[in-house]
Amino acid sequence: MQFYQEITLLPDVEISPYFLWTKVYTQIHLAFVMQKDVEQKVKYGVSFPQYRMVGDKQVGFLGFKVRVFAESEAELQALSLATWLVRLTDYVHLNNIRTVPQDRITGYVCYYRVMPKKSLEQRIEHQAKRHGVSLEEARAHLQNCPEEKTVAPFIQLNSLNSGHAFRLYIGKQAMPQAQQGVFGLYGLSRVATVPEFA
Repeated sequence: MQFYQEITLLPDVEISPYFLWTKVYTQIHLAFVMQKDVEQKVKYGVSFPQYRMVGDKQVGFLGFKVRVFAESEAELQALSLATWLVRLTDYVHLNNIRTVPQDRITGYVCYYRVMPKKSLEQRIEHQAKRHGVSLEEARAHLQNCPEEKTVAPFIQLNSLNSGHAFRLYIGKQAMPQAQQGVFGLYGLSRVATVPEFA
């Protein structure tokens, strides 16, 4: 990934950053959808330069910035992020297209979609179907199991197909070297990397 644009959420006392993330990331996703290939993949990857996990508190933060990467300046121009974010100009700052500073790269990472853990009720239903037992038997078997939690940071989104709200949990994995590949329609991948730099 040789080029990028950075979007910064601007502080606003009246609007929550979580609400802004919903609006901004919906627009990024729509821009990606317009550039998808026949396999529902895109050439664009994202990173969250302020991403961090606080392990002892089991909580994660995305921060207030997102970078959108591409191999060429022309690909980022075709994405036309400024057009997609035009209604949010009072709440975000979009940098011009820039070259990735090769001398400041500190590593390569994958940002990927984390599938949420099942609720206890979902686990009970799954166990009942899997083992051919009643819900009561499955509930009795799982009654002492702790509730599983997904602790990755997330963005609250609405499905453009069904309209249902869901959380897009985002994980981060450092990689030993750059890996080429394609990304999903949220700019995330478990294989393809994006560069990290300050």
